[in-house]
Amino acid sequence: MLVELLEPVLGKQGQVRLVVRGLNGRWTLNDDKHPLLSVQQRPDGLLEFTRDDGWSILDPGDVLAVEWVSRDTEGQGQYL
Repeated sequence: MLVELLEPVLGKQGQVRLVVRGLNGRWTLNDDKHPLLSVQQRPDGLLEFTRDDGWSILDPGDVLAVEWVSRDTEGQGQYL
């Protein structure tokens, strides 16, 4: 489900923030200089996120909410 939510914002200027179980704040997947380039579910069930400067792995079962913060006014602060 997270893959489908994030596909429309791949490559766009803005930030994807996740509320993850066990963290006291939001976890940001990308920044303005490094847009999110891809997200895929691996065979082991984990999610792999890639940017031009690296990648991250996350257990989707720990994600409580997803927020998209656009750099233009459209969709800013939208919870996906």
